[in-house]
Amino acid sequence: MTVVSTHFRIYGRCRGDECGITMAAIEIFSSSVTYKYKSRIHSCASIVVFLFIVLSLITPLFIIYNAGGIWMKNRMHAEMPDVHFIYKYLLLAEIDSFKEPIVCSTFTTYKENDIKDQCPIIKVRENDINADGQKDSLRFEAHFYTDKPVKSLRLLLFFNFQLKHLIQATIESIGVFDQILNQDVQEIRFFGDLELRQKGILRSEGLYEIYNHSIELSDYSLPDLLLYSFNRKFSARITNERVTWKTGFSSDEPVVVIGELFYAENFIYYQPSVWEELKWAWVQYLSCLLVFAYVAKHILVFLFTNRYLNTYIVRPWTKI
Repeated sequence: MTVVSTHFRIYGRCRGDECGITMAAIEIFSSSVTYKYKSRIHSCASIVVFLFIVLSLITPLFIIYNAGGIWMKNRMHAEMPDVHFIYKYLLLAEIDSFKEPIVCSTFTTYKENDIKDQCPIIKVRENDINADGQKDSLRFEAHFYTDKPVKSLRLLLFFNFQLKHLIQATIESIGVFDQILNQDVQEIRFFGDLELRQKGILRSEGLYEIYNHSIELSDYSLPDLLLYSFNRKFSARITNERVTWKTGFSSDEPVVVIGELFYAENFIYYQPSVWEELKWAWVQYLSCLLVFAYVAKHILVFLFTNRYLNTYIVRPWTKI
């Protein structure tokens, strides 16, 4: 019993340092000590701080302006318009410079003259290639008879382009195929992309509703019609055009014209609105401002802590 009581007495008096036990300390929290530097409003220190603030706010504007400007002058919008062939066409086949061309058309008059359709067979089919409910291509086929080989061919196809996303407009325009034939052919095939050509940048949505009307051949001569279509803000054109033909000619066989057009995605160029401009402008400005504000702050900390500027120092643990 005595040994046990002595043991308890010694252990109770043992301290951590005496027993060789070391307590590890870890940093669990830290906070900064904030010094306040005060000075009169007309002092040199106040002027220096004011200049750094102004430079931090203005310098990003100069950098962004020289790098292309903070405002976007134009943007590009990709859209697949809803394209429909409206079953209006005009086919002119020249066989002799001294004779009237062979005409195939859905129009009945041209400059107050009656048009006689000379194509016994016309085949038109629009295809939905990817089965998304929207037409993707047009196949046009015309058959006509002639006693002489065709020297040149001109085909006008009328389409409706419906834009839905950026502007709400339905635009009727003309896809034109022209071909001069240097040899006798019995069949001619062409294919290409049909796209909506834009002339100029969109600046107002309301301006483009004036194109939502039908184009009639009786209102224009053929050169005027093509010029009118070309000068519009939006007009159709056939790109990536490829032409093949079958040589040889027989008056007993019909001349066949086959065309296949694929409706292409269009890029519309427009001037952004004020809200769209602001959405991107503040990102550019803020990214530059943070850099200059960081540099300016550390320069001022260096000047004040090394007493290059005379100020009153307010420490957090003292009261003035």
